[in-house]
Amino acid sequence: MPVLKLLILDANVVIHLHETGLWQALLSRCEVTLARTVAEDEVKFYRGTDAEEIIDLSEDIAQGRVKVFERTIAELKAFTDLFDPVYVESLDPGEAESLAYLMQSKDTYLISSGDAIVFRVLGLLNRGDQGISLEEVLQKIGLSRSLPKQYTKQFRERYTREGEQDSIRGRGLKR
Repeated sequence: MPVLKLLILDANVVIHLHETGLWQALLSRCEVTLARTVAEDEVKFYRGTDAEEIIDLSEDIAQGRVKVFERTIAELKAFTDLFDPVYVESLDPGEAESLAYLMQSKDTYLISSGDAIVFRVLGLLNRGDQGISLEEVLQKIGLSRSLPKQYTKQFRERYTREGEQDSIRGRGLKR
């Protein structure tokens, strides 16, 4: 039985977990869901420490260890049309697809990322409680370790607050 369910991971988290050798340990303890853009495009090729490396998630997907979703172009457009250009320009395709899915889902997903814009969007939309740092994920499943700043609870909280402040100031969303 997974410790964490309904967990969406951004590409940078998947890549970091592969680089640190924690990917399979996380999958054994969490119900992981990825945007098709993340699973098939964004994590497939990345600059590893020594050379171009390939992350192939096809076996994890085929075995049901990773669930994949996708949003239609119309659903993505409806989501990104909510935001002013400053927010939209900061979202990469995987983040937009993941956040659109989270917002449109009947289930209450958590999303983990190392990108500030993800947490800013959650704060802006009053969904800050659906953000979770990789640090918090690893603590909950008994794999705590020191992580780069962008994967910490402090980072998540800072950018969630920025999104909340933008909301109060009337910034971020199209009016």
